[in-house]
Amino acid sequence: MAQLVEHNLAKVGVAGSSPVVRSIAFPDRLGGPFSAKWPSGKAEACKAFTPGSNPGFASRQHPGAPAPVLFYICGHGSVGRAQPCQGWGRGFEPRCPLQTQQPGYHGSRAFLYPSHGLEPERGRSFWGVAAALFVANVRFGRIIVGISHNLVAREIRPMATEKSSSRSWMSDAAIYQIYPRSFKDSTGSGLGDIAGITQQMDYLERLGIEAIWLSPFYPSPLVDGGYDVADYCDVDPRLGSLDDFDDMIAAAHARGIKVIVDIVPNHSSNQHPWFKAALAAGPGSPERARYIFRDGRGEHGELPPTNWNANFGGPAWTRVADGQWYLHMFTPEQPDFDWSCPEVHALFCDVLAFWSDRGVDGFRIDVAQGLAKDLDRDDLDRWHLAEGDDMVDDGTHPLWDRNEVHEIYREWRRVVDRYNPPRSAVAEAWVLPERQYLYARPSELGQTFNFEFAKATWTYDDMHTAIEKGLKAAVESDSASTWVLSNHDVPRVATRYALPQIKATRYHQIALDWLLRDGSSYDEDRELGERRARAALLLELALPGSAYVYQGEELGLFEVADIPWAALEDPTATNTRGPKREKGRDGCRVPLPWVAADDPAQGGSFGFSPADADAAPHLPQPAWFSDYAADREEADPTSMLALYRDALWLRRKLRGCANDLAWLDLDGRTGLADGAEGAEGGVIAYRRDNGWACVTNFGAAPVELPAGRVLLTSSPLADGRLAQDSSAWIMLGEM
Repeated sequence: MAQLVEHNLAKVGVAGSSPVVRSIAFPDRLGGPFSAKWPSGKAEACKAFTPGSNPGFASRQHPGAPAPVLFYICGHGSVGRAQPCQGWGRGFEPRCPLQTQQPGYHGSRAFLYPSHGLEPERGRSFWGVAAALFVANVRFGRIIVGISHNLVAREIRPMATEKSSSRSWMSDAAIYQIYPRSFKDSTGSGLGDIAGITQQMDYLERLGIEAIWLSPFYPSPLVDGGYDVADYCDVDPRLGSLDDFDDMIAAAHARGIKVIVDIVPNHSSNQHPWFKAALAAGPGSPERARYIFRDGRGEHGELPPTNWNANFGGPAWTRVADGQWYLHMFTPEQPDFDWSCPEVHALFCDVLAFWSDRGVDGFRIDVAQGLAKDLDRDDLDRWHLAEGDDMVDDGTHPLWDRNEVHEIYREWRRVVDRYNPPRSAVAEAWVLPERQYLYARPSELGQTFNFEFAKATWTYDDMHTAIEKGLKAAVESDSASTWVLSNHDVPRVATRYALPQIKATRYHQIALDWLLRDGSSYDEDRELGERRARAALLLELALPGSAYVYQGEELGLFEVADIPWAALEDPTATNTRGPKREKGRDGCRVPLPWVAADDPAQGGSFGFSPADADAAPHLPQPAWFSDYAADREEADPTSMLALYRDALWLRRKLRGCANDLAWLDLDGRTGLADGAEGAEGGVIAYRRDNGWACVTNFGAAPVELPAGRVLLTSSPLADGRLAQDSSAWIMLGEM
């Protein structure tokens, strides 16, 4: 695996009141010729693989780059691509052979980066840029000055300071999550699609991300937003075709952007041919062995095998016509696979190979902690199925985070390591923090999400603890940390930080209660929420490891709380009852606003769909989305989008070794109840191995920054001090 090239930060400083600027080339993407063939992906455990295609090359000048750089591009296209899974056409019929074998703002800018216009600017003169930079800093009160306070870095805990030999490109990448149905609609169907992603690839390039992660786009009845998969080796016809996918891959790779796809191995759709075959074949059949079927309790088997409730509400067992019951940990339309069945193992090895052969660079594994199960025990009723309710630290829960799951991922590692470069993976594993590292071991998936960061309230203690746990897990697993503020499953970060920061027995409980009441139970202080979200961005992106950005996060979108109940799509809204009633996750899945003037009140969709669309967006867009439309933020140098671009591009210049971090003396609590909602305030302050430091102030008193050159701030400094709910990036020791 080729490694990213480290670059020295160009010198940018201030002389008196006039900034002295030396241009900085954009962070070069990895280039260089690659001569190795793309290997076949044959695996010991799976014999259905076919050879992959050879990679091709393309020379492309990055926007503003001083010279062309070479990119490694998958050679797959409409002609000559490897297609190990051909078969039954479109719809919900599978294309994998194993499925067919049986019937069955913004801040101080001290650097140059791509233009915020719709097209990258080229040939910008040095003095023109310098003058523009000076004017911008004067206009926004952001003349950069050196800070006299001198601090010494101190090691709080031992951290790894050298890159592991197992590091992949994913170990320090900035990755953008796309929820395809809500990103961009190219056809006018009201659903975002694969071609829509391709249309916006220049936007993604300008943003500065290095990879995109696509939530499921497979054929699906869409009972659970595509996480009910009917065919793991095709594209939902409503979202496009495999040719569209190939075009999207080519467009991403041509811009140096890698592609990650979602794999859903815990369950399938009930429309998957395997499940249909299982229902037809009856009890005791090989077809039923692929799923978890059990006889019921009671005199006539009329009672479910256990008393479990599913994660989305309702019972976890459904009875079929012949009297048996099947397990579904989520909705009845999502039957759980039985991973004791060898055919299930072979199926997913084949799925990994299929997408790897098409040029996919990595995988996100859904419900990674749920595959292995033990239902042959007498104490099942004392356990809870709902994720996280009774997690244990020894791998003996009958449903979650069992030790046996790791053998599955070692098997998968043998599959993805057959490729050159090896495919990367990250686990969605909602497990106890002390067990996160198990999934991230190099012999398994290689990374796991640090959800403690996303679960934390905006308080010093919560955020500091989440950082410590994330770094610790990475060191224990010889992997890299991952940082997540938002995704498709949780309320948007700007809203969470705009609501009262009260720690509840369940994470995000305040936000969930607010959503249940259509946003009326608490005041949503959007100004405060945006300020904190801006600060959190810099805090996150300066940390060692990879960072994930959820679509719309870069626009500063808030959660849409008042979607009518009749318009909701999330099964949580219909399946939950009583004290566990929830409105669901649709508020963070509303289609993105691209064009402010395209008013939905006049039949528009904020540019989500073409002007001649046949259908409205699948979820209603609120009028206030106009203020956050991408084209409006493109024109505003103080917007959230501008800050994201600044931070993401600068991060590519600054990042150092994996897992290196030293706490500064400035780091610590204030000893006062001056944080959010009366929590103890404090300052999180740390440095990286190359002298890059981040300071975030949670307390009421402005903080004097360490000596050095201020690179970027989330909000303007006041007399050179960092205000509450603000972050700053500094190059220590440089004036």
